[in-house]
Amino acid sequence: MTAVVTPPSTPHTTATGSGHAGNGPIRVWLCTPLWNRFTPLQLVVLTLATIAPLVITGAIAAALFGLITTEALIATALAAGENPGMVTFGAMFLASPIQWLTGRSQVRARKYLAIVFFLLAVSNLTMFIVETGIAATLSAPFLIAGTIAVVLSAPLFLTSSRRGQRAMGMKRWRYLHKATYLVAIALMAHVALLGDIGPGFVLIATGFAARIPAIKRRLQAVGRGRSPQQRPVRVPQSAGNVMA
Repeated sequence: MTAVVTPPSTPHTTATGSGHAGNGPIRVWLCTPLWNRFTPLQLVVLTLATIAPLVITGAIAAALFGLITTEALIATALAAGENPGMVTFGAMFLASPIQWLTGRSQVRARKYLAIVFFLLAVSNLTMFIVETGIAATLSAPFLIAGTIAVVLSAPLFLTSSRRGQRAMGMKRWRYLHKATYLVAIALMAHVALLGDIGPGFVLIATGFAARIPAIKRRLQAVGRGRSPQQRPVRVPQSAGNVMA
């Protein structure tokens, strides 16, 4: 983590400042264009990640209005949740290595992808239980691995907000979120035992490879070379420091 120095005159950062600060962070978020929050590549990845949840939502709506059968709903939700969910998690798992390489924050994109993955994983598990029963989730090794991945991701999802960080304390929060690695291992075991190794598996494996210390140091060195923040800035004592 690096300290980002924020001048006291900057709007959006002080509760009594001008601009949108007095309207709260939600108003600022809504008033900021998407292209100012994300890079073009991030927008493409996030848009693609949104397709599967939209397909599942549409299938649920169609089933409620009697346009498709329950069997068709389950089949659609399972298809939209399995491989897209793996790819979404893989993209999220690669966000940190990409941040090291580019020197550009991937926090917002990583959080969005994590939320999408959890929704897809829960949808997939729920539809499977509806189709086969809860006991079936423990009937085969690949199903056990998939169930473990969903169960482990639940506390990560529930504590992903700033409020969750503050409630747990940053040290405990970081310790809990190291379970992301266990989720990744469980997902890789799930598809390997299923015999359906695809792009999601490759993305997760690449994320693990990028975390090998020697490779990680190399990526971080490249990122530091690209980062515009090369020199510390001296500021008056009254200026606030925001940790990023």
